[in-house]
Amino acid sequence: MAFHWRITNSRLALFMFVNFLPSYLQLSLAIQSCSGKQNNFKNVSEIQYSSNIYPVSGTIMVLYRMVHNFLDMVQPNPFPSDLVKELSQNAETLQSNYEKVLKYEIGFIVCAAIGILFFLFMPWVGVCFCCCRCCGNCGGKMYQEQKKSMNCRRRTLAAILLMVTTVILIGNICMFVSNENISESLQHSDNLLKDTLGNLKSYINSIPKQITTITNASAIPVASVSANLDNIGSSLGKTVLKKLGETIYPVLNSASQLAQVVTEMNERLVLTNSTAAKLLHQQEVLQQNVTIIQQNINRTLNMCGLQCVSIQGILKDLDLVANFGTTPNMDKEINAMRQIVDTNFYSIVQKGYKDFNNTPALLVNQSFSTVSEIKKSLKNIEHEVQKGVQAFPLLTTLKSINASLDSVDLEISKYRPKIQEGNKYRWIVGIVLSGIIFLVVLCNYLGLLLGTACLKPNVNPIERSLLSNCGGNLLMAGVGFSFIFSWLLMLLVLIMFIAGGNVYSLVCKPWYDNEIFQVIESSGLMANFNLAHILGLKDTHLSINNTYNDCHNNKSAWKALKLGQSFSLDEYLNLSKYTGDISSRFDQLNVNLSGITLLDQKGKTTLKDFLTTGIEDLNFTSISEQLQLPLFQQELHITVGKLQNTSKSLMDPIKTELNKEAASLNDLDSWIQMNMVPNIEVLKENIEHLQKNASHVEMIINTILLRIDSAQDMIHTKASDLVKIESKIFLDCQLEYFSYYMNWTKTMITENMAQCRPLADVLDSVAIIGCSYLLDSLNAFWFCVGWSTIFLIPSIIFAVKLAKFYRRMTISDVYENFDCQMEMQPVY
Repeated sequence: MAFHWRITNSRLALFMFVNFLPSYLQLSLAIQSCSGKQNNFKNVSEIQYSSNIYPVSGTIMVLYRMVHNFLDMVQPNPFPSDLVKELSQNAETLQSNYEKVLKYEIGFIVCAAIGILFFLFMPWVGVCFCCCRCCGNCGGKMYQEQKKSMNCRRRTLAAILLMVTTVILIGNICMFVSNENISESLQHSDNLLKDTLGNLKSYINSIPKQITTITNASAIPVASVSANLDNIGSSLGKTVLKKLGETIYPVLNSASQLAQVVTEMNERLVLTNSTAAKLLHQQEVLQQNVTIIQQNINRTLNMCGLQCVSIQGILKDLDLVANFGTTPNMDKEINAMRQIVDTNFYSIVQKGYKDFNNTPALLVNQSFSTVSEIKKSLKNIEHEVQKGVQAFPLLTTLKSINASLDSVDLEISKYRPKIQEGNKYRWIVGIVLSGIIFLVVLCNYLGLLLGTACLKPNVNPIERSLLSNCGGNLLMAGVGFSFIFSWLLMLLVLIMFIAGGNVYSLVCKPWYDNEIFQVIESSGLMANFNLAHILGLKDTHLSINNTYNDCHNNKSAWKALKLGQSFSLDEYLNLSKYTGDISSRFDQLNVNLSGITLLDQKGKTTLKDFLTTGIEDLNFTSISEQLQLPLFQQELHITVGKLQNTSKSLMDPIKTELNKEAASLNDLDSWIQMNMVPNIEVLKENIEHLQKNASHVEMIINTILLRIDSAQDMIHTKASDLVKIESKIFLDCQLEYFSYYMNWTKTMITENMAQCRPLADVLDSVAIIGCSYLLDSLNAFWFCVGWSTIFLIPSIIFAVKLAKFYRRMTISDVYENFDCQMEMQPVY
């Protein structure tokens, strides 16, 4: 037995070392997943801006496209970047570069020359025409030669004049529309400018709010870590308990199961002993009854004689085979087991459970001072984050920019009434100019209407009707108005064309093509404009074109303004800068779990006493063998059958006696089934259980003692290291809150904060207001004025020629029946 004990201990020790070492290494190297983290960080709030401004749309765009196409034909050259750069650097170089200027402005110069010629010659032509008419020339002589083609010529001239006048009317209508559109655009532009400035202010004001939102979010990881520290028993303590429990709980579970086995073995041992005593008594009763039946059968067989020779051996069939008297007395073992059970080994094991499960509370108590110091350090983190924000770029210049916007808004408000009043006068002038053209159109249309409707072709020219003559006079009135006002209209067109056309070509067209800032920068116009200096960004170079494109793609201000060149975000978001003190505090954490006792000395003594109870020495094999034997040499029902079969061929009284003995055996068999068989089954079950457990009880107890000693040794020697490892993992988990906050902050600042699409929208709005609403309206107006004015020339020509066909002549020229005879009669 001693040799067997030593062999078992050696094997178990090797088994425990081989299997426990990898488990512990896995335990110590495992990385705890920081589950249960809540992503409470929200994106920075988006600012609600006024709706974006869109270019003018609708039918008016047809007119605007015509103006654009005309100006593109007049000025097809690209933006003169080199020329503008030279002139911006030194204006005196204009004399040496005049050829380049003329080459670039050749389209405007040609158009301006035409306008100047129109302006200079039109009044002279009008004066000369008037003098010529007064002298009776240029159609002034009131005589009209009658020819065969006269009617055809009149109709042709009327049709041409009608078409020309219609073209002038279309241009005149566009003048009225453009004039009204200028006022509407100016009013609408005022509202759009207010919205644009409001959007810009909202954007600027949103930056400090978004930064405040980001910095205030530092309270989330601080609160989370503080809550975890307050709940360190549930987090770190339970983790340590779980890791240690992977080794200790199986040991305690085995001990708990052994306690149940010991209790059950004691109960079965008592039951086995009592059942064996019952069976022994029942065996004695059975033997007595069987002996009586054997005597009766033997007497009957002697009376039967030769007729019962076939069943002479039946008496041997009733001999008892099983002997329950061989069952050993177990009182000694029962007494020893009772003493073990009385020690309540199960409660001792439960005490070990309780002691081990108290690990989180033990850890909380021993880490109280460290946790208190860490929580003090947490309070300083928010202060450090707030302090770091003060150095963030833009914050110092936003107030001055906002103040500048307020002053701009104030200046606009001052000039707004003057602009409105000036626009009122401009509108009146536009109506007057449009009315002048309309007067010419009206004269032409009325002249055509009266002349065409009231003229009788076969009537002598000196006898034409008053209405027809009035129509001719109206045509000449239109000619007179055209000569009087056309040169003034052309002067206005010339001035507006030179100014508006060049603004369109040099400013609006590049802006429409998204090249404005590129050409301005390449031309050097903004060489002295330092956007970074205005925004207070040191050591930063900003390209206006690149910044505009970045903002148009809605990038953050961090990327668009290259704030990383003037502010080190990585230094500001350095995790160790804020959490170094927490890490050092955690390094000082020292928890000692050596006070945990898994199984006290009383429990170990109880297990060792179990080995001396002698249960394993009981000869359960011989008992089991007896239980497997039958009670009789032959089954009783077979013996009963033999007696009954033999009695059938015999006569009374032997037949009756044999049947009587068979009935006695049946009753005896029933008694056995009711009394002895259940006890035998109970005894079999308990003996089998005891035999099975008793054979392994020694190994089980030795294994449990060895595993408990190993687990207890691990608590004494390795638990502190495990606590440090898990503390480090717990610390890393807490630092992940701050790491996540830092990453979130970096993402918010570099990707989401102050997305500068509103800045690009502001510039686009200014371009739309200046070009699409104001300049296009003004250009459309002078284009329509010029359109109508140019067509006054053919209107004059054809109106003069057509008027003679409608007016009443003073000299007659008769042409009748298509003969060549003519008679001229002066009219006095």
